[in-house]
Amino acid sequence: MNNEKKIVVYTSIAHFYTHFFELIFPALAIPLTLSFKMDLAEVLKISFLMYLLFGLGALPWGIISDRIGHKNTLIIFFIGAGIGAVLTALAGNPFSLFFALAIIGFFASSYHPAGLGMLSLGVKNRGQAMGVNGAAGSAGIATAPFLGGLFNWLIGWEMLYLAAGIISIILGILLFFSRIDETPVHSLDVSPDKTNDYIQVKILIALACVLMLSGLVYRMNTVILPAYLELRSPFLWDFFKTLAASQVAGIATLAATILATLIYTVGIFGQYYGGKISDRYSLSSVYLVFTALGIPALLAMALFTDYVLVAAASIYVFFALGMQPVENSLLAKLTPSRLRSTGYGIKFFLTFGVGSLAVYLAGWLKSGWGIEAVYFSSVFLIVLMSLGILYLVLKTRGSLRGQL
Repeated sequence: MNNEKKIVVYTSIAHFYTHFFELIFPALAIPLTLSFKMDLAEVLKISFLMYLLFGLGALPWGIISDRIGHKNTLIIFFIGAGIGAVLTALAGNPFSLFFALAIIGFFASSYHPAGLGMLSLGVKNRGQAMGVNGAAGSAGIATAPFLGGLFNWLIGWEMLYLAAGIISIILGILLFFSRIDETPVHSLDVSPDKTNDYIQVKILIALACVLMLSGLVYRMNTVILPAYLELRSPFLWDFFKTLAASQVAGIATLAATILATLIYTVGIFGQYYGGKISDRYSLSSVYLVFTALGIPALLAMALFTDYVLVAAASIYVFFALGMQPVENSLLAKLTPSRLRSTGYGIKFFLTFGVGSLAVYLAGWLKSGWGIEAVYFSSVFLIVLMSLGILYLVLKTRGSLRGQL
């Protein structure tokens, strides 16, 4: 296997695991309300520190990755997150679960700056590689709800965390013994023309605002979607009840997580397609189109139930995840090679750090106005995102046209 293929394989596996660890918990929200005898909003708060560290840790890990190397950082990711998952499996109460999940969040935050830094620098066809890597992340997002529901129904959710943690530690050991050349294959992406500096600063500020909004919308959807489907799309649950009338609560969660998995599976194709076209067209324009096309789908998610809700959620996820390779390629164009991981660290500090507040925001909206309010609010946020990206498109039509 040549060096570029090894980079794509290891970063893709790591991306899968990052989002797999991230999305197991939301699939268990309803079962945990029964186990801990807590309200849904209170159960969601158990994951707050995990999601907060998942975002805030990205910046320091980005700086560390630029100094010690991307491979070494990914080794730390696999082993550290794996240990956190094992501890999560052993947690027997909300307090210990809160801190065990936080360990996962802290080490999982290292992936995006290190993995995307390695990928953006070490692979020639960057957009296509970003698409493959993004599809792997979407596969982790898609797999987590289903396996969470299945393990919860059959043998207990703890066994899923235990198995995933052990495998992650083994992957870290394998990566330690693999030879990977981290010499950049791309020249400096940022234009040395000083006349562009002011424009680039304005673009980066606008992009930062867009990323914070993106993080809120992304996190609100991921933490609430399995529970939302269980409450508003019970058609698969109704079908399962005709086959197995016992253990109704477990079947309800399994049905919802199967639907969530099918929806997130659509995101795999969105990621691959987004990466493919990001090598061909204006990045900022594609970014705008993908973001804006998610607006009607989010609105339909707020208004409809059952089959229409599932279809709308699938369309939204296709574009919401499909824009991520475009977004990552855009950021690579705006950051110098020597600070690439730091640049991605800043991005995920903004998206996942600010996005962690969605855990409280979603609970507050649900308690005050009903669970549908989460998606009405998301529509408003994504409209603001689209306006911010439109600003980027207009700004990049000048001296930076052709680069972005």
